[in-house]
Amino acid sequence: MSPWTCPNTECEYNKQLPPSQRCPLCNETAQEFKSKDFGSLLEAKRNFKRLKENRKKHKRDLEKAKYCPKCGSPEVNFLVYYSPSIWKCLNCGYEGVFVVEGNEFAAKIRKRYLETDEKKT
Repeated sequence: MSPWTCPNTECEYNKQLPPSQRCPLCNETAQEFKSKDFGSLLEAKRNFKRLKENRKKHKRDLEKAKYCPKCGSPEVNFLVYYSPSIWKCLNCGYEGVFVVEGNEFAAKIRKRYLETDEKKT
């Protein structure tokens, strides 16, 4: 007998279901799969789950990144020999103790900085 399961590759539910039952997570109707197709479906579901986890990790890494409070650039370094608590932006030359953490807020700063820079020229 062929296995029945949720056909949605984006759904994390990968257990067998009785025929014509709906998936408890995504509400898709279970379908019958041949053994070869069932293995391919499970592999596609695993790949989607890995992709989703990598996306979450990348988003967390972006939130930890440091951005310049003046121009929103991620190119900020701290001056090791001068004073470790002072940050320097390689893009606009800002030097100070404050940096921004969080990609969304830095994007707003970057947009505002580019708009004011265009008005000056």
